[in-house]
Amino acid sequence: MTPLEALGAEQRWRELARGHVGTLGRVVQVDRGECEVTTDEGQIRVSSDSQRAQDLVAPVTGDWVTVIGDLNGNPLLEQVLERQTLVVRRDPAEHAQPQALVANADVVGVVHGLDRRINPAQLERFCVVAWQSGAEVAVILAKADLRRRPERDAEKAAALAPGAKVIVTAALQGRGLHHVVALLEGNRTLALLGPSGVGKSTLINALAGTEVQATQEVRAGDAKGRHTTIARRLIPLPDGGSIVDTPGIRAVGPWDAWEGLAAAYAEIDALDHRCRFAEDCWHQGQPGCAVAGNVDEGRLRRYLELAEELADQDLDLARRRK
Repeated sequence: MTPLEALGAEQRWRELARGHVGTLGRVVQVDRGECEVTTDEGQIRVSSDSQRAQDLVAPVTGDWVTVIGDLNGNPLLEQVLERQTLVVRRDPAEHAQPQALVANADVVGVVHGLDRRINPAQLERFCVVAWQSGAEVAVILAKADLRRRPERDAEKAAALAPGAKVIVTAALQGRGLHHVVALLEGNRTLALLGPSGVGKSTLINALAGTEVQATQEVRAGDAKGRHTTIARRLIPLPDGGSIVDTPGIRAVGPWDAWEGLAAAYAEIDALDHRCRFAEDCWHQGQPGCAVAGNVDEGRLRRYLELAEELADQDLDLARRRK
């Protein structure tokens, strides 16, 4: 198996690359002005800081690209191939702008550590972003060895994340890892999202069979961790497939995520389409509303808060265009 085949170089990517001069590769990590790119010949450093590259889509970890040589033979980014999926959040520094995190993930894994109670609002927000990417979604409950009844947490997570596969793991004991490996069958890519300290790096080290990602202890008082992962990196696994580790995100802001909202709150969205007030109803208990009173009040409140947030984004963008 070539390095690119292990990273999921299906026929479609090779066919897309044939329309360009350069060599097919996949972005492992993006640094300022440069990318680490894996090709069939191995890993190379590629410059993306040129006049030519300025006219291209900015590469992110997971992108499939073509690479050419400049006049001196140095590797240069030629083209970012059309993405199949894209994980995007609201840029925390520029609130009116999106920030692309990971491209071409087959599965987005929302990781939650069971050394803390499940935060419904946080988990649902991450699921909105995950579903909006266009990838499959899994909720990975880590550190199950720290809970007496982790199956109860799994039931709660399943109720908060309809349609997502829920996996319970204890990486240091090897528990549940085969379920994560199953997500990677066929050399697929799994992108991990979650706050710092939930166990993303420990999970990757267990799957890789070696310490490829640094880990740190979390604070005893509130189980919060520090950022040990400082860059989004695509990590190949020994038996094929790859995982993208991402720096911890405390507060994730969805961006243009109406489809992700509908998927994350599927039971509310289904009733919403049956509401007699159609698009004018905010489900606050109007007579004849199909939603209010028929779904969990907490989930409905959080759904409406996110819908209002997305509506405000739309209005702000419309004003900026004018």
